[in-house]
Amino acid sequence: MRSTAFFSESNYQVLSGLEETSNELMLVQVGLEDCRPFHIISDPRTEYIIHFVLRGAGFYSVNGSTWPVRAGQMFLIRPGESIVYGSERNDPWSYAWMGFRGVRAETMVRLCGFSKGRLVLPLEETDDVLSCIREIMDHKSAADSDVLLRESCMVRVFALLARANERLNGMSRPASAVSSDAMYAQLGQNCIREMYMRADTGVEDIAAQVGVSRARLNRAFRNELNMSVQQCLIECRLRQAAALLVNTALPVKEIAGLTGYNDQLVFSKAFKKRYGAGPKAYREGAQAAEGCAKALP
Repeated sequence: MRSTAFFSESNYQVLSGLEETSNELMLVQVGLEDCRPFHIISDPRTEYIIHFVLRGAGFYSVNGSTWPVRAGQMFLIRPGESIVYGSERNDPWSYAWMGFRGVRAETMVRLCGFSKGRLVLPLEETDDVLSCIREIMDHKSAADSDVLLRESCMVRVFALLARANERLNGMSRPASAVSSDAMYAQLGQNCIREMYMRADTGVEDIAAQVGVSRARLNRAFRNELNMSVQQCLIECRLRQAAALLVNTALPVKEIAGLTGYNDQLVFSKAFKKRYGAGPKAYREGAQAAEGCAKALP
C-alpha cells in the first residue's frame, strides 16, 4: 500500500504523496503555512493549486501581471505557468492550499469563478474551507476509507466555492446546454495540459482519456478550436518550452525532454517553425530584450 507523506513544523504543515485514484479529478496535496516576511516562491507547478489566504497580505504574479492579495481572498495557480508569489514584510500572510489535477480540474476552477483574467477572487467560505483542509490532514493514511474521505472533502471545497461564486454573480438562470463538441474539446485540452510532458502521448491516448474515438475528438477540436488535436498538442508543448527558455536556465536538451520531445533536433525544428527562431536564438533574443528594458531610464 502506497504511503502518504506528512510533514509538520511549528509554522508549516503539508500532506502530499496522495494516491492518484482517478484521472477525472484527484487530490495531490494540501497544506497550511504561516509565512515569514518576504517568503517568495517561484517554482512552476505541475498541478492546479488554490491558495486560501487566512491572515496577512502578499502578492501574486503570473506572466508579468501582479495582484496584491489579502486575507479573505484566494488565488489560482495553473500547471506550467510562470508564477511568483510572496508575503509582505510588515504583514506576512498565512494561507492554506489545495493541489489537484485531472481532466475535470479546469471545469472545477471555472465553477469556482476563476478564468484567465480572474486569478484572484474573494473567499467567503474561509472557515468551512479551512475545516475541510484540516479534516483532510487528519486522515493521512493510505487506507481506502481515508482516501474516500479526503476526496469527499476536496469535492466539498469545490461545492463551497461554486456556491459562493453563484451568490456573488447572482446566478439564477437555468443551466444552458453545452454542445458535445465544446465538452469534448474542453476535456481534450485538459488532457493535453496533463499529458504533454510525456513523449509517448499521442492523439489516441488523449481520445482514450476523453472516452471518444480519435475521429470524433478531432472533429470537436476543428469545430471549436479550428485545429486538430495533434496541432493543439504541439502548440501546448512549444508554448511551455518557450516559457521555460525565457524563465529558466535549463539546457535546451532538458527543456525538450520536459515538453515531450526525445529528439532535440526534432524539437528545435518544430520550435523554429512555430516561433521563427531556434530555441537558443529565442532565449538570447528574450534576454537581450529584457536587458534593453532594464537599461531604459
